[in-house]
Amino acid sequence: MYAKLNLALEITGAEGGYHTLDMINCTVGAGDALAVSFAEKTTVFMDGALCGVENTAFRAAEKIREASGRALRAEIDKGIPFGAGMGGSSADAGALFRYAVDRGLMSEEDAVAAAAQVGSDVIYMMRGGWKRAKGRGGELSPLPSADCAVAVVRREYGASTAEVYRRYDLSPTHGAGIDAVLSGAADRYNVLEPAAISFCPGIDDLKRRMYDAFGDAVMTGSGSAVCAMIPLNETERAERLLRDGFGDCGYARLLFPKDDSVEYI
Repeated sequence: MYAKLNLALEITGAEGGYHTLDMINCTVGAGDALAVSFAEKTTVFMDGALCGVENTAFRAAEKIREASGRALRAEIDKGIPFGAGMGGSSADAGALFRYAVDRGLMSEEDAVAAAAQVGSDVIYMMRGGWKRAKGRGGELSPLPSADCAVAVVRREYGASTAEVYRRYDLSPTHGAGIDAVLSGAADRYNVLEPAAISFCPGIDDLKRRMYDAFGDAVMTGSGSAVCAMIPLNETERAERLLRDGFGDCGYARLLFPKDDSVEYI
C-alpha cells in the first residue's frame, strides 16, 4: 500500500468532534508491505512487533472480523515514515479494507462505512490516486493527474497529529481556498503549517531549504514531511539536489504518483 501526500490542505469547520478538511491528495510510490492470512484471532504485527488494540490497522481488522466472522493476521513492514503526514497508519487500515472487499469479506458499502469509523483518511487510502478530499477525508472527487514527480523530505523527528491540531485550534488561520488553488489563482498551502512549526521548529528551516532548491515547498498533512512538485524534465536535477543537499535528513526521496493506493504482488 502506498503513501499519500496532501498537496494542499484547508480546514473548513468541525463535525462530531473532528475537523473537516478540503484537500488535494495524491498517492506516491513509497509504501508499506502487508501480508495477510486467516487466523483464530485478530493479530497485527508491525516490523515484527505485536500491535495493541489502539493500532489503526488492528481496528480495521476487527471491523472486518465483526462483518465477516473471519479473523486476520496482518504483518506490516513499514516503508512509510512515521509522523510524516504521509498517511502511514491510514494506508495500512485502507489496504486491509480493500483486501476485505476484493476477497468478498465485506461489501464496498460496508467497508467504506467501517473505514469512516476507523480514521479520517482511511476511505481515501482504500482508493488513492489524484483526488479532492473533503469532510473527514471521505468525500472524494477525482482530479486530473499531474505530470510530475514529488520531492519529499523529512527530518528525523515526527509531528504529533493531535498536538498539531490542538495548537491550530488555539490560533486558527485560513488560506485562499482549494478552489483558488485548483484554478491557479492561489499557490498551494497547508493551514496546519504554523501549528506544526510551533511544535517542530525545524520544519520551517526545511521549508526554506526546499523552496531554495526547488522553488516550491508545502508541508503534507500535519507534518513533518515537506514536499515540492517537480516537472518530469527536472527529475535528474532534483535527484541530485536531494542527494547532495539533504543528506542530513532522515528521509529525502523523489517519488512518483500512483493511480491506486494498493498493489497486489
